[in-house]
Amino acid sequence: MRRLAILCALAGALAVPAFAAAQDPEVTLSRSWAAVGEQVALTIVLDTAAGAVVEVDPVAESWGEVRVVRVLSQTAVPVETGLHHRIEVLVAPFAPGAVAFRPAVIVTTDAGSTPVDLPALTIEVPSVLGPDDSLVLSALPPPVAIGGAQSPMLWPGIGLGVGAAAVVAAVSLLFGLRWWRNRPRVVEEPPEPPAAPVDVLATADALLDTDAAGAYRAISVAVRHVLGERYDFPAPSLTTTELETRMAEVGVGGWEERMARELLRECDAVVYAGYVPAVERRVGDLRVAREIVGGTG
Repeated sequence: MRRLAILCALAGALAVPAFAAAQDPEVTLSRSWAAVGEQVALTIVLDTAAGAVVEVDPVAESWGEVRVVRVLSQTAVPVETGLHHRIEVLVAPFAPGAVAFRPAVIVTTDAGSTPVDLPALTIEVPSVLGPDDSLVLSALPPPVAIGGAQSPMLWPGIGLGVGAAAVVAAVSLLFGLRWWRNRPRVVEEPPEPPAAPVDVLATADALLDTDAAGAYRAISVAVRHVLGERYDFPAPSLTTTELETRMAEVGVGGWEERMARELLRECDAVVYAGYVPAVERRVGDLRVAREIVGGTG
């Protein structure tokens, strides 16, 4: 009797940590049946002391022929007595018939980790074999001939079709080439001759012998306009002194800058100072102006 009392006390002492680790455990399946390998949701609900961590033990022997696929979700809500845990697990049976198993979790507290076996469950797994099917693998049936052999006219028919297609293509090509040779052609009109260049010094040329001031005024206007267009600056609105400075800034250089500077000074002397150069000098100045604007002398 004393030995029996000692064993009972020892068993009770060993059961205290597990009982203290998990209280009021509940386990439910989303459905009570599944095919072999078909996944089913398992819900685990239990209460633990505050600060305890609950983990699913997928390798515990109590799972039997049921395998843990993965943990879907896990929550721990504080309650008056500690924590209320809810774990969603995806499991799958791998044996036919009434498969009994017991889910297992591990509860970890400050005192250590304690494995906890939860209430047992049973899931019905229908067999993939019929009631009268043999459990021994049978040999495959021998090959069976299929009626409807290849027709002897298949290849001649294919050759005839290819030949007919070639004839049609050749005839179509012949008619296409004939149409291309005889197609109506649009006669293209000859391009219009380019417009004659405008002589910007025509006025100066006309006034050269009779009106020196008018001729040199026309030369000044033409040269300023051409320089302004060519170098993109407002040459017509500048005085001769301003123009000389701006020509160097915008890139007018070399003989063009020297001839333009001397010619515009000559124009100012004739237009504003009353200077009347000789006819030969006028002709020479007009020739210089034509070289600047790109005309012909």
